[in-house]
Amino acid sequence: MADILLLEPGYHNKYPPLGLMKISYFHKYIHNDYVRFAKGELPEAFKDKKWDRVYVTTLFTFEWENTKKALEYALSVVKDKSQVYTGGILATLMPELISENFPTVKNNTGLLNRTGTLGLSGEEYIDTLTPDYGMLEDIKDQYVYPAHDAYFAYMTRGCGMKCQFCAVQTLEPEYIPYLSITESVKRIEEQFGPKKDLLLMDNNVLRSPHFDQIIDEIKALGFAKGATYTNPATGKKVQRFVDFNQGLDAFLLTPAKAKRLGELALRPARIAFDHIEDEEAYKKAIRLCARNGITHMSNYLLYNGDDFKGKGHSYHADTPADLYNRMRTTMDLRDELNAELDYNVFIFSFPMRYIPLSDLKRGYVGAKWNAKYLRALQRMLIPTQGKGVSSRSFFEADFGRTVEEFEEALAMPESHLGWRGHFVAKKDEEKKLAEERLRTWNENQSYLNEWKRLYRSLDKEKQEKFVGYIQDNTFTVERFESISDPVYRKLFIHYFTIPALLKALATQNEQARKDIVQYISDEFPIMYSRMVRYISSGKTQYSILEGAYLAFGSQLVSDVLKCTDVLSENSNTVVANLQKIQKKTQLHTFDFTLIMYAKLYVQAGALRKRDIKAVIQSIRGLNANAVRDILTARFSFFEQALNKAAKDQVGSDYIIEEIKDSLIKLNEQLSMFGDNR
Repeated sequence: MADILLLEPGYHNKYPPLGLMKISYFHKYIHNDYVRFAKGELPEAFKDKKWDRVYVTTLFTFEWENTKKALEYALSVVKDKSQVYTGGILATLMPELISENFPTVKNNTGLLNRTGTLGLSGEEYIDTLTPDYGMLEDIKDQYVYPAHDAYFAYMTRGCGMKCQFCAVQTLEPEYIPYLSITESVKRIEEQFGPKKDLLLMDNNVLRSPHFDQIIDEIKALGFAKGATYTNPATGKKVQRFVDFNQGLDAFLLTPAKAKRLGELALRPARIAFDHIEDEEAYKKAIRLCARNGITHMSNYLLYNGDDFKGKGHSYHADTPADLYNRMRTTMDLRDELNAELDYNVFIFSFPMRYIPLSDLKRGYVGAKWNAKYLRALQRMLIPTQGKGVSSRSFFEADFGRTVEEFEEALAMPESHLGWRGHFVAKKDEEKKLAEERLRTWNENQSYLNEWKRLYRSLDKEKQEKFVGYIQDNTFTVERFESISDPVYRKLFIHYFTIPALLKALATQNEQARKDIVQYISDEFPIMYSRMVRYISSGKTQYSILEGAYLAFGSQLVSDVLKCTDVLSENSNTVVANLQKIQKKTQLHTFDFTLIMYAKLYVQAGALRKRDIKAVIQSIRGLNANAVRDILTARFSFFEQALNKAAKDQVGSDYIIEEIKDSLIKLNEQLSMFGDNR
């Protein structure tokens, strides 16, 4: 009996690791070993345990950093470093990467359906074994897979289409047209209880000459159309579904096959629309599904691709317009079908970014895309929350009513993308909060409209040239300084965050600073107001205020103080920042020590309400003399208040003497400026 650790890297994924589940069954129920499953690493209770074997699964190549961490951890907890095994997608696609970085790790490529992979008897049958659902209990307090209440199975293997962008031809090079799952489902029910859904990982089930047999078996297992499932924990009856998770090939869907699919509790029917050249085949497949009673469909839209070959076709690198038109086609098709049929059809689009099979990060940029567009699209997809694009109203609000609006949105600053849409009132919201939210919304709309005004003042050629300045999604002062066109410069300012804008104002390029000041002062003062509020929040360090301080001088100081509760403790950071930057620049605007003195007077109760109001107004108006006059006039009250407060304290005589010394110095300082009018 051996101690076996199964390890999945600490990434977020929807489905449990089927390969590890089968290895778990192999060790636990056939070899009678002790098996433990972990995601990322084991709990603290296992920190001193060493394992006889450790298996590490791998997923996509761009998860390399997480995979490395998992392999390093595996090597640190195994008794013998030669007993760490890995397999899965990354391990199969890039075995040399594993061997170069982890030479002692045994890397297994492909499926566990042959001898010589693990050095154990019976290993050639692992791929056909029942998955061990029980191992998921080991991490239930740490991670629950979104799709966990399902039978996970294959009824075919491989694909055979050999699309250049797809890994299946390497992972499963041989097409196996039929694998019965009946016995596996029965064993799962007996050992781990019944599951609600059936999730089939087949890559190309429509190609199988045994397709009718597959459909009949699925129905016999209890997944015919309208099938229900009673939750054993709650007793509640719910619908159950079949999901061919890897998708159905539009080119292979015939009327007869669509009719058979319609006999299943299929939800959703996944039909890829990876290339605009496949439009007619895609539309035909969607219509066939809908007319055969399949009401929920989804399509993956590959974007950011290059020139590809596959399915006997050649495809051009896609453009942003291609992606938009594919989504638009789906919207139009759905409306057409809903007008034709006596039941509603739902089609969800899932744009999916292409990343090369050898890419170790997510940063790949396709031939017809750029980093700015890719980031903007990612931002536009956030509201879908992984549920897909479905309604026309959402589609047109988020992606635009035309290709031109979509391309404009891709060029827009990321912040502005989030400001589109209507103001939505919140139920039971306090009036003050609602008014503040509306004020912010209106201000954001001004930003949005100003950017559009500038962008739309350019012709198509100039818009494309401007995109050249922002295409790498980098917005630096140096980039701004390299731009000479005045409209381009104004547009570029919108891509600065407020901290970045403050840094830009500190540029040594006088013309660049002058252009920024002139634009935000004369043409778009809302940006100046937002900058003032940001400074008054105390969120920034004084060191990046120099440019703004030199550019706007006393006006900036006055405006910041107007946004600040100057006599409260909350103003300490703001006042200190202004004081430091004044000292650094040697540009005198106000005697900030007066604010500190005024706070002491307030704390001592030495100022009347009208005095406090006058002090605040004078500070915000940078009228130091008026502040000194008020403090000098109320000095004796301040002295009396402090002496009275100190009398009842231990060592009061000493405290009073200290206070007197401080008050004398304070009075001298105030008196020094008495005639400085």
